[in-house]
Amino acid sequence: MDTEKRYIQGFNSGYLLAKHEPTLLSKIAAGLAPATDYLEGFFSGKEEYELENTRSQLDDLNRIRNQSKGRENDLERGL
Repeated sequence: MDTEKRYIQGFNSGYLLAKHEPTLLSKIAAGLAPATDYLEGFFSGKEEYELENTRSQLDDLNRIRNQSKGRENDLERGL
């Protein structure tokens, strides 16, 4: 199997574990260092999921803040 395929398989495994089994992923990752293409992909997949999750949470927070500001404006206008 070539380098790119091993990396992609590792990436997908890391991403899926981060999404569905973060506790298991933490236990697995604690004893590993990215020494192979698969493990490099594994850790990259984990990081990608964490970044996407953080972005999603920030988007939710901004949406809630905007809704709250709209309500405050309505209260100031007496609506």
